[in-house]
Amino acid sequence: MNKSCMRKHFRRRNHRGFLIVLLLLLTGLARGQTVVALNGPASTVTAGGTASLWVNALNVSTQQVSWLFPVSFPCHLTAGGKAVDAWAQVRNRKAAGAADIAPGAFIRREYLLPIPNGWAGELTVQPREISTTRLVFNVEAPVGTEAEETNAPPRSRVMGFLSGEWHLNENGGYDPQSFFKEHIFGYEPLYFIAGTKSPNAKFQISFKYRLLNEHGWLAEKPGWHWLTGLNIAYTQQSLWDWNVSSTPFYDNTYIPEVLYSWDRFAGGGPANWFRLDLQTGLRHQSNGKAGADSRSMNIAYLQPTLTLGRPDGFQVKFIPRVWAYVSNLSDNPDIKDYRGYGDLRTTIGWQHGLELSALTQAGQDFRRGSLELDLTYPLMPPPHGALSIYLMAQYFTGYGEGLLDYNQRSDQFRIGIALYR
Repeated sequence: MNKSCMRKHFRRRNHRGFLIVLLLLLTGLARGQTVVALNGPASTVTAGGTASLWVNALNVSTQQVSWLFPVSFPCHLTAGGKAVDAWAQVRNRKAAGAADIAPGAFIRREYLLPIPNGWAGELTVQPREISTTRLVFNVEAPVGTEAEETNAPPRSRVMGFLSGEWHLNENGGYDPQSFFKEHIFGYEPLYFIAGTKSPNAKFQISFKYRLLNEHGWLAEKPGWHWLTGLNIAYTQQSLWDWNVSSTPFYDNTYIPEVLYSWDRFAGGGPANWFRLDLQTGLRHQSNGKAGADSRSMNIAYLQPTLTLGRPDGFQVKFIPRVWAYVSNLSDNPDIKDYRGYGDLRTTIGWQHGLELSALTQAGQDFRRGSLELDLTYPLMPPPHGALSIYLMAQYFTGYGEGLLDYNQRSDQFRIGIALYR
């Protein structure tokens, strides 16, 4: 490289660095905290390779602060109607961890992001768990494949629907895994735990399904994107009695519902220490039994979620829920006395570490409520996590652990595993 080219290259790098610092100052000045920005490769990246991402942390306060650079963080990648999640890993493992930043200074770390094969065009990277703006850069196909893709005949939206091209894998075939990853999500905690007292085993499965395709024509229609918050959900909680002959299921509670969630109703932004989400829905609960053992109710509820703390640090969440009964309660006319008209879940801890959750339900007269404590610890943090599970311990005390015995008091301690919390 001659001296003239070197000077131009040096000036371009200086200009980019200056613009990054200026952007950080404009977005975070006077907030009194660390502001984070992300910048990526200056040139086109080849599909199947890796892209260098730079995480820039700027101290806009008047005192020295410490910011934790993670070993890795998840990103949501989208390009040309395709979507996938990938992890950006720090290039130098020793560069991860806490870094002290002087007032007005910034520190940056380089991360490597894998780019899927078969992708080309404008790629959008939306970081997760790091509060910063999304990144956009170009991806090109490896030499020898671009001409084939360019000469391919255009597909209409109808033909794309009939052929299943709304979700393609990197080889151009239909990818059900990608489709379900964008539509099915964890909902209530999913776990299996057991103790010594009858009914000693307890498990819960739960998921929600987003009804609209986020990249479909209806969601992309101006003024209609809000419909992507519409979901259906299903939760089932079962009490299993291993301590008696034939080990029967003591009670099952089936909970289908339709709900609307409004993520980031308030908060977020560069600091991301405060966030408010809203959810409302209609929920049916029953145990599927007949006669004297039949239990059922329908409620309409409103549930805000207030999160305090950054995603990469200690967080506190308050999740109150209030409801009204919208059906007759002939199967259990006094259930209002025990379930009341609301509950409160409070969680404290770290997203990638130890977390304690407390669910309290007061009952109508505040004397017939319950308390459920869940303590969980993950065994999957990258890069050395070996198991995709959480260790879990649960303590329940009060009325109505199951729907069948909503008016009976019990105390239970169980331990086991959780797949989602």
